[in-house]
Amino acid sequence: MQRIATYPSDVAGRPQGIAPSLAGEQGWAAQLLAWAAAFSDAIGFLVLEQLGASFMSGNSMAMGVALGRMAWPAVVQRGLPILVFFLGNLLGFLVLTQVRRRGMRSPFAVIFGLEAVCLLALLLLGTHALQGGVIPPSSGIFYVCVVLLTLAMGLQTATVRRAGGQSVRTTFVTGVLSDWAQALTQYLSWWRQQSIERQRREIVRTSMQQASFRRLLLLAGVWGSYLVGAICGSALELRLALWALVFPLCVLAVLIVIDVLRPLQQPEASISQG
Repeated sequence: MQRIATYPSDVAGRPQGIAPSLAGEQGWAAQLLAWAAAFSDAIGFLVLEQLGASFMSGNSMAMGVALGRMAWPAVVQRGLPILVFFLGNLLGFLVLTQVRRRGMRSPFAVIFGLEAVCLLALLLLGTHALQGGVIPPSSGIFYVCVVLLTLAMGLQTATVRRAGGQSVRTTFVTGVLSDWAQALTQYLSWWRQQSIERQRREIVRTSMQQASFRRLLLLAGVWGSYLVGAICGSALELRLALWALVFPLCVLAVLIVIDVLRPLQQPEASISQG
């Protein structure tokens, strides 16, 4: 019986043109970025009136509710992150395009650096504006901090979008869970087909050759890293306040070094995605 591949790379075992070492590094980078994003988002949620710095679906719904009630301060509070996230994402893509045109081999490092500057500015400005563990909306610094955090998340969204030939997102996980369900369905379909001809132990042994199974592992790692990042951000904010942002800053510093030494994106992939 002929097996029907659920992904173009199912038969080959790995997407063509992606070195195994690069695919692994991209996967680890995606998980580190998801951890850093959730860590930062958790702190923003706690100190900035439950801000969702990368949750544009929730912000859009909240802005719509505010518009329906004609609650104009809430419209501004929920609408500002949408605009800034979009502009941050746009800025990220524009910077990546310009950096690549100039022949730089590590474009992501530039974006990680800009994101780190935003988080550092948030740490320094927000620390002086904290009152009782939160930054009150009545303070002008509140909106500056909202812009800085949301801009950082928009910038990050423009970076690692593929890992080992598979699409990923590192600042929001709704799509990750949907893709995980799709990959699980495809893997179970492959398993059922293989179980007709092969023993279960052999199927388990060859699962890593299937793109759908590798995608399951990648997406589970991204979602798990996001969850752990939120836990760490919440726990450390209790003890360190905004100084807890030092941890995602360290992660970004590590990723900058990695991208400079071993670029996280191949030139061919950069061109095709540009």
